Parts: sequence; structure tokens; C-alpha cells
Amino acid sequence: MPITQKAIHLAWQFACEHQHPQKVEQIYLNTLAVLVVADYFKILDIETDLTQCDSWNPVIRLFENVADLYIKGLGKIECRPIRAEHKQGENGNQNSGINLPEICRVPTEAREERIGYIVVEIDEDDKEARLLGFAPTADSGELVLRDLRPLDDFLLHLERIYESKVDLRQWLENIFTSDWESVESIFDPQPETEPTEIENPVKSNLGNWLKNVAETNWQKFEEGKQNLEELIFPDENPAFVFRGGGNSRSQDTSRGHQSSIDMFPEADIVRAKLIDLGMRLGRTTVALLVGIAEDSDRAVRVHVQLHPAIGDRYLPTNIKLSLISDVGENLHEVKSTVQNKCILLNDFYVDPEESFTIRVALDNFTITENFVV
Repeated sequence: MPITQKAIHLAWQFACEHQHPQKVEQIYLNTLAVLVVADYFKILDIETDLTQCDSWNPVIRLFENVADLYIKGLGKIECRPIRAEHKQGENGNQNSGINLPEICRVPTEAREERIGYIVVEIDEDDKEARLLGFAPTADSGELVLRDLRPLDDFLLHLERIYESKVDLRQWLENIFTSDWESVESIFDPQPETEPTEIENPVKSNLGNWLKNVAETNWQKFEEGKQNLEELIFPDENPAFVFRGGGNSRSQDTSRGHQSSIDMFPEADIVRAKLIDLGMRLGRTTVALLVGIAEDSDRAVRVHVQLHPAIGDRYLPTNIKLSLISDVGENLHEVKSTVQNKCILLNDFYVDPEESFTIRVALDNFTITENFVV
């Protein structure tokens, strides 16, 4: 792809904000890589937003080596540049091919909150760039060029990410997919089932929940809250009362304050999902509960709670429940303490077409659930 004069001018403008030669070169190449990939996405009608990129933030690019590009509704792709070096012919003045390194290094700050990586060859002499391929992850900090996948695979990768979102609006229409279940069935000890470890995040469409259509591994919350109370607290009947708009905090209960459970009094739809924390943690399983209510302006109000599943009285200590924006910003986080029976986030509102992520983390184990309205 051609590198436009406009892109070169903007890259130099960003780079000249600094005096150190190495930093100047880094920002110049990073900016060109981002602009080239943005142009490529524009051809494919993939919407991007440079204003949501760390690479467009002058403070962040001063201290970090980032070349991220935000794809609307999906997340950030990292555009890692490598400089093309022309081989010299025998007479010393004719090009004879291009030298490329075998690997592309990815700095630590660019290994998180990315949905993929594209390596971009920058040929400054010919003012051209070539997209060499993509990788879904870069955990090792190195991308081996010969192992990069073709860009057609990248488009399929984006499609899978988009299709995996949970549409919360479908929940309000009573449309659910198989992994979101009723709250009773999550906590019902009959029959016993072996929990499964969730490896891939699922993006749920909350709009579908409003239509009563939800992924089937989100279980349905129906009537019988008193039975649910007994299942969550089998040894005693302390009340857990959740009120809309309350503070986000670790929630514990004591005897005698209430006689019934009222977990989501303002929600139109409530679904639950089991999360297996893995063998290393003794197959501990927790239940993620999500409740939604449609507002008059079509915004969706979201309630999120985390409970121990049947068989456990308390959540694991230090388990974290976080709300992450569609650009990867940690908007809010709450952590369990000793003998917490529930933790919850503040209620929040999501406008149509907006996305967000709920993250559950304990020690080195992390799982994310992605949603769209």
C-alpha cells in the first residue's frame, strides 16, 4: 500500500515532539504503521477511531512504545512496524531485494488489551508499506514473521469476535444462547454436573436478552427467589438485598435483617453463568449474574454480581470483578475479602451499539465476558 504524503507529514509531526533520535524514529514508524492499517481497514469498510488510540495520545506515546488502532465495537489491534532495508547490488548502487528481520518484537505495554497484531513493513525509500500478516496474540513478546497468518484469517478473526458478543437487547426479547442459564438452574444441586473451564470469552448481545433470546449457557432467572436463597446459603438463611444504584462493594450478610432475597429488584431480565476457576484452584466455581432493564431512551441499565456456586458458602478471597470499557479501560473494580458471599458492581447504563466487558480474575486466572447492546 502507498504511504501518503499526509501520513508522512503527520508521523513527522508526532515524532518531532521529542528530541531523542531513538524515540523520534519509534514514534515516526509507529504512526506510519497505524495510518497504513487504518487506510487498509477503510478500504474494507471497517470503522476505526484514532482518537481512542494510545498511539494518538501525546503523553502515552512519550512513555510507551505503542502502535494501537481502535476498531469500533471490537477493540484494539496493534500495528507493529518493521523497517525495510534494501540490499545493494554488486555495483553498490542498485537495489537487489529487501532485508527483513526474522522476528518482530512486541513491547510489554502492547501485549495487553489487544485483539490481534498486524506486522507492517515500512519502505521509506519507495514510500510503500506491506502488511505481512497477523497474529492473534503476542504473549512471548516476539512475532515470528514466517509464522504470521494471512490477512484473510484476520478478517475471520474479527468476525468471530463480533459474533461472540452477547447482545443484551436480545435478552429483553427472551432470546438467550445456551451458555447463559436461569439463576435457579445454576444453583440447583440436582443433578450434579462437572463444571467446565471457560477458555474463550463470549460476547453477549444484551439486546437479544430484551427479546428473551440469550445464549443457552446464561441460565434464566424465574420465580422462586426463596428457593434460590436456600440454594445460595444452604446452611443458613441470611438475606442478601441488592438495591439499584447502590455502592459497589464486597457484600456480606448477617442473620435477621430480611426474610427474603431480592437480588435484582429493578431488572427486567436476569441470567447467570458458571465460571470454573480451574484445576489449580480446586475446581472452584463461581456464578456470574447479570441483570438488565430497558430505559425509556433505549439505554440498558446493567446490574452485575458474583456469587459462590452451590457447595461453597463464600467467594474465594481476593477474587476481582471488573467493568472494562470497549477500549480496554478499567472503569470499575471490586475485590472480595474474607468470607464475602457476594461482590457487585455499581449499576451502569449502556447505549445502543455500545460494548463493554466484565472480567473475573483470581491470581493468574482471568476470564472475560463481552457484551453489546
